[in-house]
Amino acid sequence: MLTERFLAATLTTNKVSSHASALKDVGIFLQEFQPQNGLRQGFKKSSAHPRCVAISDTHVFAAQADKAVIHVYSRERGNQEATVPLPERIQSVALVQDAAILVLGTEGGKLILWETATGRLSNSTAAHLQPVSSLSITGSNAYVLSGSADSSVHVWSLPHLVSFFPLGDTYTGERAPNSPVRTFSNHRDGITALSCGHSKDNTNFAVSTSRDQTCYLWHIETGQVLRSVLLPAAAISVAVDPADRVIYFGDEQGFVHFLDIFRSWPHHRSSVLDSHGGAPIQLMAKDAWAVPTPDLGAAHCLTLSYDGTALLSGHANGAVVHWDVAKHRVVNEVVKLLQPVTNIQMLKPDGLLNQKRAGYTVLNVVKPNLEFNAQIESRPSTGVPANYNLLAASRLTRSNSDVEEDEFDRALSSPGIPQSMFDQAIRSLALGSSGGGTQNSSTYGDDAQLAQVEKLEDEVSRLKQQAAVLLEVEERRKERSIARMQRREELGLKKRQAYFDAKKRGQDGDAAMKEWEEKEAMIDVESDDEHLGEGMDIG
Repeated sequence: MLTERFLAATLTTNKVSSHASALKDVGIFLQEFQPQNGLRQGFKKSSAHPRCVAISDTHVFAAQADKAVIHVYSRERGNQEATVPLPERIQSVALVQDAAILVLGTEGGKLILWETATGRLSNSTAAHLQPVSSLSITGSNAYVLSGSADSSVHVWSLPHLVSFFPLGDTYTGERAPNSPVRTFSNHRDGITALSCGHSKDNTNFAVSTSRDQTCYLWHIETGQVLRSVLLPAAAISVAVDPADRVIYFGDEQGFVHFLDIFRSWPHHRSSVLDSHGGAPIQLMAKDAWAVPTPDLGAAHCLTLSYDGTALLSGHANGAVVHWDVAKHRVVNEVVKLLQPVTNIQMLKPDGLLNQKRAGYTVLNVVKPNLEFNAQIESRPSTGVPANYNLLAASRLTRSNSDVEEDEFDRALSSPGIPQSMFDQAIRSLALGSSGGGTQNSSTYGDDAQLAQVEKLEDEVSRLKQQAAVLLEVEERRKERSIARMQRREELGLKKRQAYFDAKKRGQDGDAAMKEWEEKEAMIDVESDDEHLGEGMDIG
């Protein structure tokens, strides 16, 4: 049976709650959406601002309002697993699912990256002038996007941020690897919401909204504006449907607006905005979806069902509302939590075929270990600390399984590095070498950068050839080893047969085995690198 659930988190206020005593201190709710609506799990002692909760397959992470701590909850055990203190308060949270990295946007305008399976922390530069209000991770996990009240959106390279050996940018020689690779600065007021499309290649786009009542769709790789949108009110929440066709906005009055990217919309003429991607699209207030009651309050958060047919919104009055996206109207009020709903996230449904995949699962979250932040000079040449360990359980798929094998599975089962990883590394190096991220920069940068990439491609080509030769040699060695074992077994059988035949004739069985034992000894001293079978007679 297909089961859909969502996670909702609230912000504690002074309002007196009429919840049952069992739910009195619950701040995070795991609610079943269909087939039967109902509370499935609750986590206590949590109070979170918008965009301050993230969920993985095993844990829930919640940055506490007005406190410099993260609460970690175990979904399997249903309890609070840890309380993690941090050097400053956290204003936004995002999780890199495949890498088990929790990205934290701080009050001081920088990013903190916490590897939850190792305990390692790494920091970005304080590139934002004000707190980081929004975070989003691209589908390929290549970039982290951060929005701030300073009106800018920074694009960060995730591999650079978690690098063990940050010696500066090898390809541009200008910026540090923990600084933004590019900045989107078209907005004129604080960023209120930020999201990415679902594409996993370099065609992916970002959606950013601001208090200046503008929304921009822009290309993440270049920063080029794809659409300019004027909103009837400042959007404080955004959701992108699974097909990347429709964008939904929630505003401070609780209304929901939508933008069909492929629909023909009325345009608004503005000399200021025309230079940023053509005439902007004007969304009208009359097109907003009607709210069931005026006291819903701000739509702090939005999320979509797996198939994109249902939209859920969390409101300031504690209501979680179910909207029919086809009919643009409310279906029902799913639940009333009596505290402002600040975070909501639909989970992947249970019951889908071919849902399992290779990867790894974090068993227990490892608290941040400050020893990993020691100076590079105290580490090995790779920059990796000697006590750096990954605490996780691997999930492998079988070759005869119906589950499609992914890149992680191929890397674990391959005798070397898969060719797809080599190719992806070359593409990443090529894209990273463009550095500045301006709209007019070329794909590879200047001639020196192109020469560097070509040199790397030649080196990788030679490594592939060497790997192929080594693999062939290893296969031959394995075949010879198997052949030697088979011949050893055959000699053992003949030796035992000679022993019993001698005993039947009343002769010395040990003497009869001597000839075969000598042949066995000759096989035992053979090397896998020598040609087998020459001059050997097993009778």
